[in-house]
Amino acid sequence: MVQKTDETELLMVGSCSSTLRFRDVVIKTPRVDEEAEITQENAKATRIEANVYSILGEHERVARCLYISPTRDMVMLEFYPNGNLKGYAAARATPPYHLRKWARQMIEGVGYVHSKGVRHSDLRLDQWLLDSETNARLSDFNASGYDECSRLDLPGEKALGIEGPSHFLPRDPCADNSVRSDLFALGSALYELEHGSAPYAGVDDEAIAKRYELQCFPSVSTMMLGQVISGAWAGRFASAAEMLEEGERTCGLRNTSVDWLRG
Repeated sequence: MVQKTDETELLMVGSCSSTLRFRDVVIKTPRVDEEAEITQENAKATRIEANVYSILGEHERVARCLYISPTRDMVMLEFYPNGNLKGYAAARATPPYHLRKWARQMIEGVGYVHSKGVRHSDLRLDQWLLDSETNARLSDFNASGYDECSRLDLPGEKALGIEGPSHFLPRDPCADNSVRSDLFALGSALYELEHGSAPYAGVDDEAIAKRYELQCFPSVSTMMLGQVISGAWAGRFASAAEMLEEGERTCGLRNTSVDWLRG
């Protein structure tokens, strides 16, 4: 439940962090748990998110980070009144033009993140926020992994989290997340965007996992984004750039003004 005071609004308490809105900014801090070990893990997740925003810098396809505390236990982000892409698209009829625009921007965002050595590691449709011009910006990096960043003197970090079953590339769950696992999850997020629900919505987690292990995925043959989605699930793309090329060729994902590798 959202809690309000005169100037603050508790947006959510997640598994790792508490998210508070203060006027036009969002403040994320570690969630305090009764168990000290869990609180420490939550603090690590916040530090990782702070590090990721430092690595990424400012970019049109990423949520804008306004401030990081010196101890990296607090991240301040721009507040986006349009909310997340999942909720926004579900609340209104979405013409094909907007689906193509968002699909391209989603792929661009993941491509930019990968170009900086970061794996998001929990991609799903509600991880994209919509800015004032309804452009999609990727957010929520507290489960992410990243390569060593000599520019910031940061050692590499393994991802802290994994995707949910409908977005999870079948693999050893103890193995680190990868570009390939992110692209697989991105395919499922694009399925959410066009279909309106996650792959195999309503099916229990174990059954989804078994189907995916058998390479049995929902049919996308009649979907506008079908070639991109099926390619992501089949592992046909080595990079987001290849995924975008397929989208341009088969789905009309053209005409964007942003250079997504700039920065």
